[in-house]
Amino acid sequence: MRPVVCTDGAGAASDPLFGGVSGAYLGLLLAPPVVLGLEWIGVTEAWALYTGLVGTVAAVTAVTVWVLSGRPTVAVTVGATRSRWLPVATAAGYAIVGFASLEMSGIGGVLAFFFGLLAFLLGVAIAVMSQTRYTAAVTAEAEELTRWRASWPESAQRRRLFIGGAVACVAIVGFAVGAVFDIALLQYTGQVLFPSGFVLLSTGGTRTAVATERGLEIRLPVARRFYAWDELESYDLDAESLVITRKWGTDLRFATADIDDVSLAEWTLAERLSDG
Repeated sequence: MRPVVCTDGAGAASDPLFGGVSGAYLGLLLAPPVVLGLEWIGVTEAWALYTGLVGTVAAVTAVTVWVLSGRPTVAVTVGATRSRWLPVATAAGYAIVGFASLEMSGIGGVLAFFFGLLAFLLGVAIAVMSQTRYTAAVTAEAEELTRWRASWPESAQRRRLFIGGAVACVAIVGFAVGAVFDIALLQYTGQVLFPSGFVLLSTGGTRTAVATERGLEIRLPVARRFYAWDELESYDLDAESLVITRKWGTDLRFATADIDDVSLAEWTLAERLSDG
């Protein structure tokens, strides 16, 4: 069970960035139905539809920023649970529905598909930002036991490069075939898959692990993650890698050669986890 963080908001700083990203996300999801509604009541002028589109995104973003910027504890609360990934799943389903309705809904379906893809990216940003804010809150006053800085083990980096390269190649080939034979599904699929492969190719860099009394924090260049000790199962250490096994999700892997004080890191883990 994750540590409980006080979320009464006392002394918390304003957080307009999270509100802005969340507002843009909601605006992208609400804009296509507004355009469909305008078309349904007989509005067909391009300028009017464009105004409705931009106005909806701007208004929803502004209202959400106003609501959330003064309530930074909302991001902390969302980041403490797996519900932080709900916006990602919602946007993916939204894009799929938009693609499936392209022939029936016209411009509304096109907007739903592309805005759904953009909302998917913003949903990922919301999940990462809320997780980072939760991590900062839960570790703010936690006693630090030790820390180490290390990249992924060489074998794990090779696997990621192979998988990322394969995904990127499939995406490029699929897009090219779709463009030559005018197959929209292949083109759209290639556009969606390529960023995923690129992300895998760019991962595996150095991260900082901070072991605290409450759990293990992983600090990335633009994000922070927190794993309570009861979310971790065991650890395994050899000459190449330190692997921390999670009860749910992928394992945490570090190159042993990059860790300055391996014995201290092992002692800290041994006090709280079983030796796998």
